[in-house]
Amino acid sequence: MKNKLFIIEGLPCTGKSTTGRFVSDFLLKQGHAALYYDESALEHPADYEFHAFMTSDDLQILSDNELQQVKNIGVKENSGLVIPLFKLNKELFDKIIPFKIYDCLPWEREKTVMLNHWAEFAKQAYIEDRIYVFNCCFLQNPLCEMMMRFNYPYEDIQKYVINIFEYIKTLNPVVIYLQNSKVKERISEIAIERDDEWLKSVIDYHTLQGYGKANCFEGFDGYISCLEERQKIELKILEQLHIDTRNK
Repeated sequence: MKNKLFIIEGLPCTGKSTTGRFVSDFLLKQGHAALYYDESALEHPADYEFHAFMTSDDLQILSDNELQQVKNIGVKENSGLVIPLFKLNKELFDKIIPFKIYDCLPWEREKTVMLNHWAEFAKQAYIEDRIYVFNCCFLQNPLCEMMMRFNYPYEDIQKYVINIFEYIKTLNPVVIYLQNSKVKERISEIAIERDDEWLKSVIDYHTLQGYGKANCFEGFDGYISCLEERQKIELKILEQLHIDTRNK
């Protein structure tokens, strides 16, 4: 099969995980060696969902014993170390969490680490006899960071996604985009099923930083406005990329 990477994208609550599992199961039934990675996968081959990155200077805050611990579980990355936070004890976790790649690092540092990870994944996947199925790391994660957290303009976001695409294009990727024409209605349905803390956390994430704050968005309606605009940007990027896209 010429397509070695399938990426499921779309807003929250559109069925990305279900679709990802369906695609993976279908490929397996067709006799392909397929691997599915959900957005919460801790050991993702192209993403760092719950990892930290510390430069050689940052690592100096650790004791000799702590440094040895993180070297035993970390991965060397240029002048630093990528550290899986989920493998740390509480004391060391508390010390390293400020260096979490998503949510904490300055963008330029995060950008370099993430692009290197994509490059290494693409290089390895190209020579493997298997197909990967990813959930949301191509568009959603970059948009959450660059748009929602940092409020970068469209041109910068597009350029970053193109950079990722340049690495993975040899895998003939397919993007399955689950478009949502009724964002408010769908999120309202899901909010009823989940606790109040979930809704508060997603509202705060989208309205108290970056894009939401710059546009004075507030509360539930502000959250919905953020999502609707994000979907527009994601679809616009896909239209301008030479990538196989299936809108659902």
